Amino acid sequence: MSQTWSQCLNTLRDNIPLSQYSVWIQPLKALENNNTLFLLAPNSQVLNYINKNLKVQIKNAVAQHNKNLKIFISIATNQNSQNTQQHTSPLFKDYTFDNLVLGNANQMAYGATKQIAENIKTSPYNPFIIYGGSGLGKTHLMQAAGHLAKEKNPNIKIIYAPLMDFVRNITSSLRHNTIENIKTFYQSADLLLVDDIHLIAGKEKSQEEFFHIFNFLFSGKKQIIFTCDQPPKNIKSLEDRLKTRFSQGLNLQLTPPELEMRAAILLKKSQNKRININLTEDTALFIAGHIASNVRDLEGALLKLKAFVDFSKINNNFISKEVIETALGDLIKPQIKNIDINDIQKEVAKHYALTISDLSSKSRKQHMVLARQMAIFICHELSSLSLSKIGKHFGNRDHSTVLHAIKKIKEKHLESIEIKNDYELIKLKLANL
Repeated sequence: MSQTWSQCLNTLRDNIPLSQYSVWIQPLKALENNNTLFLLAPNSQVLNYINKNLKVQIKNAVAQHNKNLKIFISIATNQNSQNTQQHTSPLFKDYTFDNLVLGNANQMAYGATKQIAENIKTSPYNPFIIYGGSGLGKTHLMQAAGHLAKEKNPNIKIIYAPLMDFVRNITSSLRHNTIENIKTFYQSADLLLVDDIHLIAGKEKSQEEFFHIFNFLFSGKKQIIFTCDQPPKNIKSLEDRLKTRFSQGLNLQLTPPELEMRAAILLKKSQNKRININLTEDTALFIAGHIASNVRDLEGALLKLKAFVDFSKINNNFISKEVIETALGDLIKPQIKNIDINDIQKEVAKHYALTISDLSSKSRKQHMVLARQMAIFICHELSSLSLSKIGKHFGNRDHSTVLHAIKKIKEKHLESIEIKNDYELIKLKLANL
């Protein structure tokens, strides 16, 4: 990679939202030659978005580090290499850091995982355990460490093992009296990746053999990374000696992705050749606003939408919210009512870059009036308060003023796409409080 572009990535990551960085900046490949920086987008969707929304930020970032570089942005050509390196470890090819969408839910775990992968022999975080609910990206992060470690050192030996595969190997080796061979195999790893370590609970013989393998690798300063559905100290029927060893390393939690991160995940995955449907930021937010559980549910919704588009022979460039509502049915039915008026005021103020006190002020500035009317309209729709009580929360305004605000937003909602989008986005965020 271009050294200048590596520096630019750090600058861009600090200056644009993480979700935007992950979906649009991270996929770019960079080549630097003869005072020209070539940035290659994987497809036209990424190229168009970059040119429309991020070109200025990219130019500014490059200028900070090398003012003499010219920038050329285009689509990467397909190159079918016959010399693709074959990894000895069964890592999923798509589970890389480049394919990972970043957000508040995984930023710390991402930083730690990447640092470990870049410093396999010297990392202080050993063992490293990523824990959290199903479908949050634990396996993706862990395997991304494997890919990066292999890239840094092609000779490194990486062993990836779902826990139940390990148990089956132990059981089979005990039956055939080959346990030492299996232990030697696992002990040969420079980087051991074990998925779903919590499933070892209650399996006494597997715990015993795993304890010896763990000690051997740990004492030899070999890196160990696990995934788990809970903090190791909470695993029932796990031997105390294993709990102690697991807890002595770095344990980090993945939480469900926030709304913007879910939308970014949908945009990223929609560009995959297997999916290849044309989502906009608005439609991605619309879907993400109603699917808040995990990444797998987002993928399922995307596949269901793709099937509907394919079988209904809908133009891929015209996937509207109405199409999404038809395709995904009950998945995107809004379930919000009786929202606290303070939450509504807070969300509206945040959306319009105002303070809550601005919404109650006497100011007649157009921007403030619109925000105040929007907040009153949503309070009328989603709260159980009477018009007079709503008015009291907005600077003791009377009943007729509240009615006027509701009428104005209804009129603007019908005539302005921008205001309609504001309204829908605020409601989506309220639904995910």
